[in-house]
Amino acid sequence: MRNKLIFALSVSLVVTPIFPAHAEPKLGAICKREGEIAHMQNGTLICSKVGKTLKYISGNANAVGSAATAIPDKDVDPTVLKAYKSYNHAACKEKHPNFTAVYLASPTYKPTMLAQQKVLFEQAMSCYSGYFDHNVTINIAVLTELDYEFLASQMTSGIPTFDAIQLRWAKFMMERLGSGAARFAGSAGWNVATNSAWVLMIDSSKSTVPDAHGAAHEFVHILQSYSKSGFFPYYGDGSTDADYLNVPNWFWEGTAELFSYASISSSAGIFSVQMAQARTQANGAPSLKKIANTNEVITTIKRLGAPSTQEANSMMYALGSVACEYLLATYGYTKYWQIMQNAGTYKDFSENLKATIGITQDEFFAKAAPFVLSQWKLSKF
Repeated sequence: MRNKLIFALSVSLVVTPIFPAHAEPKLGAICKREGEIAHMQNGTLICSKVGKTLKYISGNANAVGSAATAIPDKDVDPTVLKAYKSYNHAACKEKHPNFTAVYLASPTYKPTMLAQQKVLFEQAMSCYSGYFDHNVTINIAVLTELDYEFLASQMTSGIPTFDAIQLRWAKFMMERLGSGAARFAGSAGWNVATNSAWVLMIDSSKSTVPDAHGAAHEFVHILQSYSKSGFFPYYGDGSTDADYLNVPNWFWEGTAELFSYASISSSAGIFSVQMAQARTQANGAPSLKKIANTNEVITTIKRLGAPSTQEANSMMYALGSVACEYLLATYGYTKYWQIMQNAGTYKDFSENLKATIGITQDEFFAKAAPFVLSQWKLSKF
């Protein structure tokens, strides 16, 4: 489940070449270079394809600065470069025969927002269709903080599309969006009762452009939630506790962050910038973010278990995504997804890692810590 933008975030500029600023780019404006990052006073914009046109779409945080481009691939950290190249980018350019999307758009959701969300969801479905062995219906609700009654009224084959757990979470997040404490929120999973997947994408009614990687993030959760298990018919069904899934929170959300950015990045340099942006979520965890050595990397990530605090919630995205980046770079794409598939076989995640990559979770933390620390220091928390 994804409620990452509960907090007001800020972006620390990574080492990128800065170009003279002329007129400030605006949301939805035409841009020239795909992946170009514009750090503005009131937000971060990313140049991305919307339909067939390059336009500025929203990033995930706020920053102060001027327009900047991603670092050249040749200057990307070798481990980051390896992680990017390990991702199966080819899948994202294919069709998605195993997904049928049913869009449940509320009356208050802007048509322009819906059109752009569909572009993002189409890409996400392409990236992950190949993991499913038959056609799966996905109910995608796109709505604003004004639409609780609309959400609660949705039915699938006479059964509520969203159960009490999902509705309770949605109501909470709608209240936060209404108060200005968040800009968007998303969640996804599998509904055994309707035998279908679901996605909730709640945008502020004031938003004019959807988040660039929200759809991809939620589709990773659909993949995680669908996998059959020896212990549960499906894992992830309605649970807000990642321990229910036999995986720790840092891996559950770190995976969704890592793969969602990898799927929308057209180069390793852009990917590096976007992963740096993901790390800035640690600013929502002031007592946890000051990591000065490898021992503190290990002790901090071990604290990110359930039930989580608000600070741990921020850190499982920010710190978890870096640990997952190392995992992907070191053990490769096939092994990475074998770990996720094995979640239904091993009740203990450390046992899962040992069987799949040959080391326990504690041993993995020790191996990953130097890289995690090197990336953490780049953010200058």
